Amino acid sequence: MAASEDPDKVNTKILLVAEEGEARSAYTGVLSKLGVEYDCIASPDEMTDTLINGVYNGLLVDVPTMIRCECEDKNRITRIMERFPVLRLMYNSRFGGIRGLAHGGTMRDNRSLSEFIQDECIPFTPRSIRVAERHDLVFNVLLLKDIDMEEMQAERTVTINVSEHGCFVYSVDQWEAASPAWLVVNEFEDKTPIELKVRWCSHWGKAMRLPGIGASFESMTTHQYVQLHSYL
Repeated sequence: MAASEDPDKVNTKILLVAEEGEARSAYTGVLSKLGVEYDCIASPDEMTDTLINGVYNGLLVDVPTMIRCECEDKNRITRIMERFPVLRLMYNSRFGGIRGLAHGGTMRDNRSLSEFIQDECIPFTPRSIRVAERHDLVFNVLLLKDIDMEEMQAERTVTINVSEHGCFVYSVDQWEAASPAWLVVNEFEDKTPIELKVRWCSHWGKAMRLPGIGASFESMTTHQYVQLHSYL
């Protein structure tokens, strides 16, 4: 593990998924030079436990490691990767060293590791993954940036998945992590706006993933909580 004395980067932490060997040594060498803190795991199957117990600004994934691993739950790993900035890596000491490919990009979309850290990871609010299981659950909702906002000004949208602690809401609006929001759920009998806190954002056009916000429930009436559990 490496840590930087640069105050602008000291809080940036990366999870590297790469088997031990020449490639991993090359990746960690660059991360150390960049002054970025990092943890290493040798298999994607270790990703869940690691991300539950720690917070990270992004993921670096060695492509050969992913190919060789017979993952126990590939769908879960894919869902986890969709919630972080991800750079896939390939290493060849004879042909250019490290090549970076943005998650969802093509082989022509080469990105340097330093560019990825600077542009994607540093601005991204570090996060872990929730212990509570998320369910694919579509609620028709009104998404508000201000509790006093008129209904006609609210964004009419849907949840993509929900847990007892929070949800992912589809949105093409501009959001910032840590900002408040409010949600009115059409399917709930109690239409009291539910206070949210935006934990992370996926902006439209930034990557091949659904745009929207991952948010935690900050307040909910007892009746809403009971009804939520009935759906879950």
